[in-house]
Amino acid sequence: MKVYELRNVSYRYPTGEWALRGINMEVTRGETLAIVGPNGAGKTTLLKLMDALIMPTEGEILFEGRPITEETTTDREFRRRVGFLFQSPDVMLFSATVLEDVAFGPVHLWGREKGLRRAREELRKLGIEGLADRHPYSLSGGEKKKASIACVTSMEPEVLLLDEPTRDLDLKNRNFVLDMIRHWKDRGMTVVVVTHDLRLIRLADRVYVVNRKVLFEGTPRELFSRPELIERANLDVPEIVRLFHMLGLKEIPLSVEEAVDILRRKGFRP
Repeated sequence: MKVYELRNVSYRYPTGEWALRGINMEVTRGETLAIVGPNGAGKTTLLKLMDALIMPTEGEILFEGRPITEETTTDREFRRRVGFLFQSPDVMLFSATVLEDVAFGPVHLWGREKGLRRAREELRKLGIEGLADRHPYSLSGGEKKKASIACVTSMEPEVLLLDEPTRDLDLKNRNFVLDMIRHWKDRGMTVVVVTHDLRLIRLADRVYVVNRKVLFEGTPRELFSRPELIERANLDVPEIVRLFHMLGLKEIPLSVEEAVDILRRKGFRP
């Protein structure tokens, strides 16, 4: 089932500059979709359009077959079902305590008693219940990211829109976010993620390369098979991929383990 369908979607900034032109895109239920491209390519704008935070200048966006309109902006059920994780956690953390921030959406949706209970449950699931009474501005970058994730998942969404979720995080916290995305993927949630993180791209079922328009749509393996396209997307070409191209091998691995298996089958021996 199609969760999203974007038909010839364009968006123009108030300055008159076009951020996106003629975007055609589909997101199916339960898939993990990565959107990649250079800075300023319109990727965050694309997520905001999908979350009904802004409306397209041209074209239309369907959510489960129904057009997203101005009314969608204040539709409580849409807001519950679709969660948006902003690139900067500070956008989402504005209350006196982390618990109040995480409970903000659930309280408005289900009332104070259930909302606070949901918030505490989510903090516990993420292993950050110890942050409940902390002021958000006293948190580290990784703690802020975890708290902002809890703000989204406490609403029990079915669709997650993630804007650069691993940006500016150290290795431990990047791994935490990657593990969360694997967990959501295993649960069959629909995840759309804007990212430059190659490990995260490898988790995706499909990838779109966007630079104001769609340049490519395919699997991560197909993307990694085209180094020139990776560079146009402002991504580092993985060293393993670079090696395989230098060796003239067309079968491209997505992990070290795959690389070893392919090389052994090709007759390479350590």
